[in-house]
Amino acid sequence: MKNAGFLCCYLVFVTSANILLKLSADAHDTWLFLTTLTAGNLAGFVGVLAYTGLLRTLPLHVAFPLSRGLVVISVQLVAALIVFHESFRFTEAAGAALVTAGIILVGVSAPKHREPTKNDAGHGESAA
Repeated sequence: MKNAGFLCCYLVFVTSANILLKLSADAHDTWLFLTTLTAGNLAGFVGVLAYTGLLRTLPLHVAFPLSRGLVVISVQLVAALIVFHESFRFTEAAGAALVTAGIILVGVSAPKHREPTKNDAGHGESAA
């Protein structure tokens, strides 16, 4: 359950960071540019913290594709389509479908979290 929390937090903050950084790139006013740039970088930093938490609970070979793949889908669907009303061509939809398939494959192959047992506490130590 902790994994889902870290992953959702990462997804929200990195998607927000991309939206804010795009707004800063399009800003014509210096104050708006600096404000959205700062907010975007802060959101990105919180995303990095969430990713670090995710790495504490998942192996890198699972955490990396899950987190990056979900961000690709989120930025493409939420930021590009909903916020900025950008076009969504067939090739982009096919790419999003492939990324989604990859996320599912990685998620299915992810090792299940195992709680330590009593036998694990003394593992590797000799009995006295």
